Amino acid sequence: MNYSDEKITEGHIFYSFNDEDTYLENLISYILSGLENHQIILVIENMKVLPKLKEKLNVLLTKEKLTYVRMVNNFDYYLSNGDFNTTTIVNHFESDLSALKNRNLPIRTWAHVEWYTSEPDAELLNDFETIADEFVLQKNTLSVCAYPSERLTSELSILLRQAHKYFMTDNNFSLSSLYNRTSS
Repeated sequence: MNYSDEKITEGHIFYSFNDEDTYLENLISYILSGLENHQIILVIENMKVLPKLKEKLNVLLTKEKLTYVRMVNNFDYYLSNGDFNTTTIVNHFESDLSALKNRNLPIRTWAHVEWYTSEPDAELLNDFETIADEFVLQKNTLSVCAYPSERLTSELSILLRQAHKYFMTDNNFSLSSLYNRTSS
């Protein structure tokens, strides 16, 4: 699936991916779509993917266009202060968004979510995704939370589909039938 086939401009997307090459293609498509819509893109990605992404974007984009894409190491977000510390994640996110706001353009985000343990604490993950969903709704932004499918249990997958308006895989994109938005 090519992300740009989907014409949404705001919402919270849970992306459960299997194939790293397709994942990278979808990430690049997401970035290009954002640039076409005159948005700034914040990419929170791991050190394995970042060099591949930078290499491809350096070929596809001018130096000026690259200034609209901020790429940061996801280690700082998810792992630097212990496994999945919500306060640390939110602080890094707010700091990176502040650095981008001075351009006065809409922002879209893409985050590759990872953790140390074999399985993250479901309650912490739910708390984080609830905060993220609230942010996305308040700011009318578009945000992808990407998770490697092999690291997700059935319980975690259900929890993530409940916290995201949209559900995406390497080849499909749809409304999440489990989305459970309870507050206004």
